[in-house]
Formats: sequence, C-alpha cells, structure tokens
Amino acid sequence: MQTVLEVLEYDRVLEKLAGHANSVLGAELCLAVRPMDDVQALRTSLAQTTELRAILDFDQAVPFSSFPDLRPVLKKLAVVGSSLSAESLVAVGQTCRLGRRLSRYFAGREEKIPHLKALTSELLPLEKLEKEISRCIDEDSFDIRDEASEALASIRRQIIRAQANTRRKMEGMVKSFSSQGVLQENLITMRNGRMVLVIKDEYKRKVQGLVHDRSASGLSYFIEPFETVEDNNRVRELLSQEAEEIERILARLSDLARSHREVLQSNFYLLGRLDLVYAKAAFSRTLQALEPEIVEDTFIYLAQARHPLLLLRMGAAAVTPMQIELGRENNTVIISGPNAGGKTVALKTVGLLVLMARSGLHIPASPLSQIGSIDRVFAVIGDQQSIEADLSTFSSHLLSLKEIDEQAGRQSLVLVDEIGAGTDPEEGMALATALLKKLTAIGALSMVTTHHSVLKTFAYQNKKTANASMEFDLTTLKPTYRFRIGIPGSSYAFEIARRIGVSEQLIAESRSLVGEQKDRLEGLILELEAKIQRHQKLAEAADLKEAEYRGLAKLYHERTETLRKEEKQLKRKAAEEAQEILASANSTVEQIIRDIKSSQAETAAIRAAKQALAEQRTRVEKIVEQTREEPAAPIGEIKVGDRVLWKGIASPAVLISEPDKQGRVLLQADGLKLKAPFDELVPATRSERRRAGSVRVQLDKPEGFKTELDLRGQRADEALENVERFFDEALLVGFHELRIIHGKGAGKLRSAIKEYLRTHPAVKQSRLGNWNEGDSGVTIVELK
Repeated sequence: MQTVLEVLEYDRVLEKLAGHANSVLGAELCLAVRPMDDVQALRTSLAQTTELRAILDFDQAVPFSSFPDLRPVLKKLAVVGSSLSAESLVAVGQTCRLGRRLSRYFAGREEKIPHLKALTSELLPLEKLEKEISRCIDEDSFDIRDEASEALASIRRQIIRAQANTRRKMEGMVKSFSSQGVLQENLITMRNGRMVLVIKDEYKRKVQGLVHDRSASGLSYFIEPFETVEDNNRVRELLSQEAEEIERILARLSDLARSHREVLQSNFYLLGRLDLVYAKAAFSRTLQALEPEIVEDTFIYLAQARHPLLLLRMGAAAVTPMQIELGRENNTVIISGPNAGGKTVALKTVGLLVLMARSGLHIPASPLSQIGSIDRVFAVIGDQQSIEADLSTFSSHLLSLKEIDEQAGRQSLVLVDEIGAGTDPEEGMALATALLKKLTAIGALSMVTTHHSVLKTFAYQNKKTANASMEFDLTTLKPTYRFRIGIPGSSYAFEIARRIGVSEQLIAESRSLVGEQKDRLEGLILELEAKIQRHQKLAEAADLKEAEYRGLAKLYHERTETLRKEEKQLKRKAAEEAQEILASANSTVEQIIRDIKSSQAETAAIRAAKQALAEQRTRVEKIVEQTREEPAAPIGEIKVGDRVLWKGIASPAVLISEPDKQGRVLLQADGLKLKAPFDELVPATRSERRRAGSVRVQLDKPEGFKTELDLRGQRADEALENVERFFDEALLVGFHELRIIHGKGAGKLRSAIKEYLRTHPAVKQSRLGNWNEGDSGVTIVELK
C-alpha cells in the first residue's frame, strides 16, 4: 500500500525542489527532507529560507554555483600517503573557492540573515590551498603548469630542445627518402612515444632501424631509423622524469589538502546544507510561496492556498485558491458536491501544504496562514486495491480506516476521500459516522468527502463538525472549484442527466425512487445554491458601484481643490490689476495737477484734464463691469428642474433637489451629479443655454473597471494603445494606482512600457513590482 507521502505526492514536490539544487549533495538533501517534530528547529528552517528568499529577491545575486561531490576525495584523503589525481585536486580547489566567495558575500549581510548566519559563519576559507592548486593545475585541461616547480619547468625545456633536435634529423631523412619513393607518406609520426617514418612494405629493408608497428593493410611499416634512436631515448628519458616530477607535485598537493581535510569536509557539508536552503528559497520564488506561521496548538488555517503541483503545471491564474480553517470552531469538515468538482484536490491541497510547512518549506498561500502542531497525517485517497495482497477496494479502504481508528490522536490530520464507499450505503455510512464521531471527540482534525446525505445531516447536527462544498455553476452545470465552508453540496446527478439529454420520464422515475425526503433535501440545497450565487452577483455589482461612487467623490474633491486654487490665482491677479489701476489713476491725477499749475488754469488745459479723468473713470468702470458677479437669485426665483449656472462648472446644470441644512443643493451636469452652495447659483439665460448646448461631450463611465491590465502576449504597439485606454478609464472613475502585467520574458515589452510611462503626462511615478506583487513581471503605476 502507498504511504501517505506517496498518496499526497509529497515525493513529487521534493523532486521539483531538488531541481533547484546546485550539487549532488544538495539534491540528495532535498530528497531527504521530511516533516519535523521539533518546533524550534522548524521555525529556524523556515526563517533561513525566508532570509535567503529576500536576498534572492532584493539583493545582489548570490555567488552560488555548482560544486563537485567531494565524498570520494575525502575518503581517499583519509588514507595516509595516498595521492589525488589532478581532476580531484581541481574539485578541491573549486570547493575552496565557492566556500570563500560565499563566506565573504554573507559576512557583509549578517544583519539580514540572523538565522542563516549560523551556517554561513562556520565556513572557513582555505585560500592557501585554493591558490596553490590553482597555481599548479590548469582547471580546464587538468594539465600541471610549468610553474608548479622549477624542476618541472627545467625538464620541459629540455624535452622541447631534445624533440626539436630529433625532429630536425627526421625531417632531413624525410627529404632524402621522399626523392627515392621509399616513404608511404611524407610525414613524421609517433609510435610508442617515439618519432618514426612511414615506409612502404617493399622498401622496409632499405631503411635501417627499429620496426615499431605495421599498418592493418600490411602496406606500411613504422620504422625508427638507427640514427635517431639515441635522440628518441633521450626524449623518453626526459618524459619519464617529467612524469615522476608530476607525481611528486600531486603528492605534495595531496598532502597539503590532507592537512586541511577536517575543515575541507566541514565546508563541503556546510555547502550542501546551504545548497538545500538555496533550493528551498529558489523553489519558493518559483511558486511565489510564503512562510506560514507555526503555532503550538492543533490548528490549521490556510488562506489563498493553491496546490503546488497544479500551480507549476497550470499557472496561478488557472488554479482557484481555497480558504479553510480546522481546529477552533470545527474539528471535522465534510465536503460534498458533484464528481470532478475539486473535492479530492481540496483534500490533497490541505495535506500537502501541511507536510510542506512542517518540513520547513514555504507554501503557496497567504502569509496569514497558520499551521499548528500536527504530528501525523493519515490520507486515504484513491483506489487502494491490492491484487498481490488479495484485497478488494473496500477491504483496503477498511484497513486504512482501521489504522486511523487505532493510531490517530489529538494532533493527527485525517484525510479520507469518499469515506465509507464501496459497500452497502447504509452500513458504509454507519461506519463513517462512528469513526468521525470518535475523531471529533478526541480532537483530531478531519476532512472527508462524500455524496451521502447521512453525513451531511451528521455535520449539521453535531458540534465541532461542519459541512463544506465545492461551488457549482447552476447555469453551465460546471464546477467553479471554489471551496465554501458551512454549506453542503449537491451531487447534481439529475440536473447533469437532464443537461446531457436523459429523458424526463426516466429522471422523474428516478426522483420518485430516491424518496420524497431525499428529493426535498436536494431541492433545498439547490435553492440555497441559487440564492447564494444571486447574492454573490449582487454583492459584486454593489462593490463595482461603490468603487464608481468613490471614484466620482474623489474626482469631485480634486476638481473642487483645483477651483480653489484657480480662485486664489484670480483674486491675486485682480489685486495686482487693482494696484495697477490705482497707480495709473494717481499718475494721471498728478499729471493733471502739474499741467494746470504750469498753464495757470487755462480753459483748454482744464478741459483736457477733465477729459483725461473721464477716460480713466471709463476704463475702471469697464474693468469692474467685466469682473462683477451676478447677484444670487432669491430662493423663490430658482426651483427644482430649472437650468442654472454655477462657477464650479463650465456648462449649465439642472437643479434636482431643494437646499439641505447647510444650504447645499444637488446638481446634474453632463451625466455627473454634484453638490453646490445654493447662494452661488444663477438662472441660465437663453443665450447661455444655446451657447452651452452648441457643443456637448458625453463621457461613458466604464462599468466593472479593474485596476489591473494584463498585456502578456501582445505586441508593443498594441500594448501601448491598451495602456492609453486603460489610463483614460482609470482617470474617469478616479483610480490612481494601477497594475500592469507584462511578464518577464526577454524584457522587450517591459522596456517599451517603461519608456512610454517615463514621458506620459498623466503618470506621477512607476516602479517594478515587489516580490509579493509579481516581481519584474509587473509594473505599478501611480497617476497624477
């Protein structure tokens, strides 16, 4: 029989986790992760993952890279006198380098990683060993460098000279034999580490020397001329000395590594543990998961929870989140509803997220989620039939229920799909009811699924027990996968039968066979379902209206503030003009007085002075006339339904209410309703009505406006047009903070949107989303 980890697909989650590891050791540790009983260790593990996740999201890249498996190397170093190969020593050097880089990286961030530094602070850099290995061995080719020792450099220089000398002699022979037609090929080749010539079979006795090999066809012989034997011997001797020196260098480096074996071993396993935390943080980022709160009592609260494997396969938009609470008001939840409606997925989601959280993994749920003290999970899901053990489906089901009955305790989580199914319904439901009574009484947390009304009634009649269901769309007869607590679900067998064309006669006969009480119960559930769905639609419509009214109120306040500012500017301008008029009048009067004095009050001068004063008076009166406000009409002269003018708006409005206690009335203008002081209204004249009516702009307010725009998959030009339309609608209903989804991808769409927003006159500021807002796949925009 399957274990609970296999039933809940916990092993598949660990495989996904291991895919984020950088090493063989890290992957092994990922696959070995299991739920923890020690609460303090669990909280520390979750905190370490959270700290590293924050660094991955907001800090510079962690210098974590793949590192080799040093366990065979460490085992060999434990043998005194053993020597490592160049490849093994390079692996040691790479591990030392990674440990040094990580130690230096995290040392500068210890205030950000109070829990993780317990691991990072234990890394001990081995720079001397790292540098010596790097100085002596080429990491790419594994060749020993000339710099490894003076003796090796000297030997290699001698080898080069000896090989050059031998080659010169051989080249001379090639020229000589080539003219005689002795050579099969005009080249020098190597056999057994010695330079040889390729001689034709018929001329093999003409060339005096040592035969090293013969071609497969027998047409060519590889001969080393006697003249070069001593030279080749010298080269071979030097090559032998080179090999001996390399062995000495490798032995010296191995001894150096052996002297640091304990630190090297400690660092290696620390890197493995850090790799496990890194994999957890990277996996958390992939899932957009968060750390749940770990509480002491037996309690589960999951908000906005999604199944992690479904999330990876289908994406967040396609997986409906669920919310459930177990352990305070209700210990037992009985889920009912149609097949393929998501009941089994709900069970698996709860079980899997509990196992993940108790294993120190982040879960794809709200950070408000809480996981309590659960010491064991029982899961009976799917067909447990075993031919090998001679067990039928029901026998296997009974064995699982027997194990639950005998072993489940107060801190257990029990998940059973179709409890009591596979046998006589009455007997099966009796067994299920008895077991659920016991589990509820001892304080265990239970979630089961069923189609039977007996258990729905049991949940309704007993304390600490609740019904739940998966929502079903009565219009389309398709599941919505929304989990609802407190409401039982119908199986919708007759409704689905009617939908697919089963005859009404057969359906009616079926209804009569199930009994009046059963049919009435199902009818009540259907009626309740319909009412709930109508209520939800009304609530959604009310929310949209509320958002619209809030937007209009915000728009009104913004316009009022704008008018206040304009009023202040006009008053300041009027004061400045008045000062100008006074200064001009004073200047005119003074000039007239001077002219009269200088002309000794001649008639013509007095007449000119009077004319100048009259012109100045006319100018002032004209300005006053232009700026004079029309007096407020008495209350009796304006009545509800009249068209009026108010300085707060440019066009006439209709008065639609009497003044309130504050003297304010309600106006309607251009499709908008707004309040204004009654004493600031004046009747609209016919000319003003005609002038205002000559041009009329009607703005249609968008219905059901959403503050999020998804542009994924769109071209840049198409996306920018949609963004412009999105801004227009937002400004109309008064929203100023918006969310644009463009995805991560290659970044072309994100760059186009960024440049567009930078110069847009309506944009106050924009930024990329935080880790919990969609990261670099989302841009948050604030409008002016």
